[in-house]
Amino acid sequence: MKDVEGKRVLGFVWGVFSFSGAAEASRRAQKGKLPKNATLRGNIPLATTEYEMFGEMSNEHFFSDTSVGVLKGKKRMLVAGHFEFNGQKAEVFPYIIGEEIEGAVLPMPIATSIRIYPQQIDQFSRVEQRPQPTAADLRAIESMPEAAVKQAFADIIGEPYVSKDWGGEKSDLQTARLTIDDKPTSAAFIFKGPSVPGPLHPGNMGKRGDQLIRAFEEPVDLIVVQHCNKIENTVVRVTESLAYDPRRPRRYCIIDGAETAQILSAYGKLNG
Repeated sequence: MKDVEGKRVLGFVWGVFSFSGAAEASRRAQKGKLPKNATLRGNIPLATTEYEMFGEMSNEHFFSDTSVGVLKGKKRMLVAGHFEFNGQKAEVFPYIIGEEIEGAVLPMPIATSIRIYPQQIDQFSRVEQRPQPTAADLRAIESMPEAAVKQAFADIIGEPYVSKDWGGEKSDLQTARLTIDDKPTSAAFIFKGPSVPGPLHPGNMGKRGDQLIRAFEEPVDLIVVQHCNKIENTVVRVTESLAYDPRRPRRYCIIDGAETAQILSAYGKLNG
């Protein structure tokens, strides 16, 4: 995000914001008192950085009492307007603030069900009958080469085409052979093995920390992030933020080392 430092740019974000003061601002305006603008604030992940975003909302832009009622408390909303970046802070000059409406024309509801858990994927359904992984299972996963994990997942899915890794790839494995509730789902996987020791952070996903962004450029419906160890919440939040893109909403799945061990063990692919 260095290219926007100190600049005011036009854009939009989906994220959780805290809204306050809209009702009071409306009451003051109705009584002819000096207006005091309502505010919005939220910590929003963009790429590998979390920005503290803040701004004010003018009474002139509330077009109904419903707007005032909606803009209160903490909510996930789309905010479009100008964003002025300074360090890890961004002042927001909002033009449009909106929430998802059930039954809208988007291909899937944005506010619900964008995170898929491994057991929801039909090809991984056996994990529901598996116990929690043992310490030996976790050690086996942490030492298992990334290429071997990728091949194991491809075998479980039934994906015969496994490409070799190369520097310009957007994802590590693509498939159209997954199903969720018996519905075909195209997917792109990111695999992280022993070459990334310890917990996975956004910064160690690609040389520039932009692998998640590139993965969401794939023409698929589901992005799967797998790691041989813990996956930090920062990765989850960045993935969720990218999945909420209203131009192309996606689903995402997070598979950490413990879940990887369960899946591979359930299908006889774990070498303990």
